[in-house]
Amino acid sequence: MFFDKLFPKNRKRRPNATRGNYAFRSRRSRVHHVRLDVHRLEMNPETDATRREQRRKAMRWGFKFAVAALMAIGLFSAGRIVVREAFTNNSRFQLQHISVMTEGELSPSQLITASELETGMNMLDIGLVQVREKLEALPQVRHAKVTRGYPGLVFLEVEQRRPVAWLECPEQRLEAKVAGYGCLLDDAGVVLPSDEVTESRRKLPVIRVAKMQRLKPGHVIEAPEVLQALQLLKAHEESALAHSMRIRRVDASRGYSLSAQYDALFTVIFPADAFEPQIRRLERVVNEAAQRKWELATVDLLVADNVPLTLRGTPVMAVPVPEPAPATTPRRPTVRRQLARNN
Repeated sequence: MFFDKLFPKNRKRRPNATRGNYAFRSRRSRVHHVRLDVHRLEMNPETDATRREQRRKAMRWGFKFAVAALMAIGLFSAGRIVVREAFTNNSRFQLQHISVMTEGELSPSQLITASELETGMNMLDIGLVQVREKLEALPQVRHAKVTRGYPGLVFLEVEQRRPVAWLECPEQRLEAKVAGYGCLLDDAGVVLPSDEVTESRRKLPVIRVAKMQRLKPGHVIEAPEVLQALQLLKAHEESALAHSMRIRRVDASRGYSLSAQYDALFTVIFPADAFEPQIRRLERVVNEAAQRKWELATVDLLVADNVPLTLRGTPVMAVPVPEPAPATTPRRPTVRRQLARNN
C-alpha cells in the first residue's frame, strides 16, 4: 500500500498484477510466424546426352568385367591342366610300393588293408595323419608312423602291443586260452582280441578275477587287482627267476594278496604291493631250497620277518620214533595151584 501511494502509476497494473508481465505477454502475442518454403535446385538435370553417357559407362564396365572373368577362367583351366599333367597323371607321384616295418600278431598285409592304401593312388592325395589314425584305431597297435618316400613309396612303421597274460572271469564267461571266448591283456592293461590261439599264446600266464565289468577290445582295464597282477608279472620277468621258472597262473580274487602258481608246482602268496623286494626274498628261498634239496609246495610272503613254507615229499629231518614195548599182562593162577595152596 505504501508503494501504491508513492508510485501512482501502478494503479493501472493493479487489476492484472496476478497475471505476470502484461506488457511482455502482449508483445509476444503480436509476433507473426513466417513460413519459408525451400526449393532445391537440381544441379545435374537428366537429359538425353546424360543417359547416353551412362549407357556407355555401363557397357565399358560390363566389357571389362567379362574380359577379366574370361581371363580368370582361362588361367584357372590352364593351371588345372598343368597340375594334372605335372603331378596327378605323373607316374613319379603315383603310389607304387608300401613298405611295412612291424613285429607282432598283425601281418603287413593286414596293416595295409587297415590303412586303406592302394597302389596307383596319387601321393599328394594321401593324408598321412588320417592313415596314422586308422592304424592306431586297431586294438593291437600301440603307435604308428607314416612317411612318404619318393618316387612312389610310403613307409608304415607300426609298434604292436604284445600280449602278456590271459584274463579269466567266470562271471563274464571269459575262459583262458579259448579262441573267441578269451581275453588277452598287454602290460598296460589294454584288452586285445583273441581270435586265434597260437602256441606262443598258450604259454602265457592266466590272471583270474572274481568280478569284472564288460570288456571291449581297445579299452583299458581299471580294476586294481588286474593291474597289480600285471605289475607282478612284469617284476617277475625283470628278475633272475624268469630264466629258471615262470608263472602259470595268478589268482587275484582276493584284494589283499596275490596267489601265483609257478610251473615248478609250488604256489607263492604275494602281498598286493612292493613286488620287487618280495621277489628277491623268493629268490633266497628258492636258492636255499635248491641247496637243501627241498621240494617247495607253498611259500607265504605276507609275513614280514619270517617266510612260512610247506614242503612236499619226505620230511626234511626224519627223527626215528622207538616202537612201544608190548604190554605184559599178569598170568592168572590155575585152579590146581590155588587148591594146593588151600591144602
